[in-house]
Amino acid sequence: MSETQVAAERIYRAIGRFIFEFSQAEYTIRHYLAEELGLADEHFVAVVQSYDVALLCSVAKEVFDKSRASGNAVAINGLIGKFYDLNVERNRVAHGLWVPSKDGGTVHYVSRSKLKPSMAADRAAALETLADDACHLRAELERAFTWIGME
Repeated sequence: MSETQVAAERIYRAIGRFIFEFSQAEYTIRHYLAEELGLADEHFVAVVQSYDVALLCSVAKEVFDKSRASGNAVAINGLIGKFYDLNVERNRVAHGLWVPSKDGGTVHYVSRSKLKPSMAADRAAALETLADDACHLRAELERAFTWIGME
């Protein structure tokens, strides 16, 4: 395998791993939101699965803010905020133009809110770090959602 192919495979792996870890964190929020609402399984897709990430985060914050003790609600809202911030990176990954063989994986991206193009190089290493962050965030969300305690 050539050096160019190795570099391309590295970015393909990093993209896939980041999207996988992000989706696990996203589903964790969806699952515990549905559980908190007492939503029947047959309504999960129509109600919770239909939310985009921004709406999911808004609804989840609102629900957990009202249903949980204040300390736990604050923790959950902070973690959901981190997840929302991670979605900015997911948008860049999902909607960017990738050049896997250039400078460790390069992405060209135009944010819908700014309409200014940006370019980032060496994304393979950065995406591996973001994938680790998403994995840790999912674990923190699990702990916060399943927290049982007194205040």
